[in-house]
Amino acid sequence: MLCYVTPKEHLGLPKKDDVKQGCIAYKIAAHAADVALGIPGSRDWDDELTKARAALNWQEHFDLAFDSDTARAFHDEDLDVDTDFCAMCGHDWCSVRISKEIVEFTSGKDAKYAWDDPKVSAALTDEQKLILEQRGVLSPEEIHKLASKKKAEAEGGDTEVEVKAACHSDYVDDAAAQELQDEVRGSGDKLVQLNTAEAHNISKVDSVI
Repeated sequence: MLCYVTPKEHLGLPKKDDVKQGCIAYKIAAHAADVALGIPGSRDWDDELTKARAALNWQEHFDLAFDSDTARAFHDEDLDVDTDFCAMCGHDWCSVRISKEIVEFTSGKDAKYAWDDPKVSAALTDEQKLILEQRGVLSPEEIHKLASKKKAEAEGGDTEVEVKAACHSDYVDDAAAQELQDEVRGSGDKLVQLNTAEAHNISKVDSVI
């Protein structure tokens, strides 16, 4: 049960505007309770008002308000033009207006970036075809050569030199790779397989490991 209360409750006899304010507060409380209880359709009003606000449709906004006359009066007190911002933040800082511009830009609706119907693009020029032809496919030797470049450890360290990788199955056979690994390790111990799954809260049998 709800009982409407005016601003003059227990202070004096309410005047016309006091009764109006009490009725508005009553309607807001009743509507909030309906939404909280999940009554079907109770949120429709709020959703429509939100859409009107997001669209900067002021008249629809006012029509859906509890007190349309007061909403219109408050709006026109500072800005008597229905435009794409209000006087609270002004044009440059209106988040609703800025968000709309971003949406229009990213969706291609901005007149400066909009495009017509889909169309087949022009044929590639000879220069463009040459670019694709020259991409080619690198051989294992070329891949190894590119992957093994590193800065020289000499003073300055700006010179790039080719350093043979300790193990590269595309560059050396298995026996040579094992020999290089042993040489780098300095011993004949077997390599230890590291599994960091537990430290990352991942199952040890995870297919990604």
